[in-house]
Amino acid sequence: MELYLIPTTGQYTTVKLPITLVSARSPLEMSDVVEKLQLSTPQIAFNGNLTFTQNQFGLQILDKNTLNSEIVFQILNYVSSEFPKVSLNWYSLAHWYTNKQDKGTFIQKALTVLEPRIKTFDGQSEIYKIMMIVFDQNELHQLQNQLNQLEIPNIAIQQSGQWYLEITSDKRTKANAVQSILNDEALDFTQIAAIGDGHNDIPLLKAAGLAIAVDNANPEVKKHVKMVVAKNTEHGVAEAISAINTLNEQVI
Repeated sequence: MELYLIPTTGQYTTVKLPITLVSARSPLEMSDVVEKLQLSTPQIAFNGNLTFTQNQFGLQILDKNTLNSEIVFQILNYVSSEFPKVSLNWYSLAHWYTNKQDKGTFIQKALTVLEPRIKTFDGQSEIYKIMMIVFDQNELHQLQNQLNQLEIPNIAIQQSGQWYLEITSDKRTKANAVQSILNDEALDFTQIAAIGDGHNDIPLLKAAGLAIAVDNANPEVKKHVKMVVAKNTEHGVAEAISAINTLNEQVI
């Protein structure tokens, strides 16, 4: 999900709780929040396929799973040929790539304040994620079905938002990437809270001791939570963190 960890004052703040952002996004798109909240804990990107910490010197990679280059070629060529109207994007550790400027890339630029590199895939970069933006729901479902029918090995195909279909390695999910961090800290899922809004958050929400959804979450997501807070654009995450702090104080 997209996280806005901003209290009602409109200012970013540091918090005492250990926070891990668990996202489909790239580290580039998470960096600003990590820096402003001064998070030194492990962070999770690309739907669980990259775990990293961030400091003043850059990123320290703790775990990674990339897509096979031949598979990237296959998917990009297939989508470009069979679904030419789909906005096609792919991500390395440090860059966002696309084959053309279109409505999807303009929306992403507005959301992330990042600029894509326009080029064809040359196989020289390690790719973590292919992201397709499809504004017609029927076409999105058709694309997802046809990609599934290709039975490409070692990939996970997930819808991460109303318009977004994403492909990453199937070696990790958000939930088992979090499990690895919990193992290192000698914790279990019953001791954590998770906040989500999309289909790809459901396994993590089902496992967490306290599952929270923002109000703009998909209705299916809300079936798996114990608490619903305000929309993420209306400081819902800050509201959730405040509630978690209150619960912790009561336990203590």
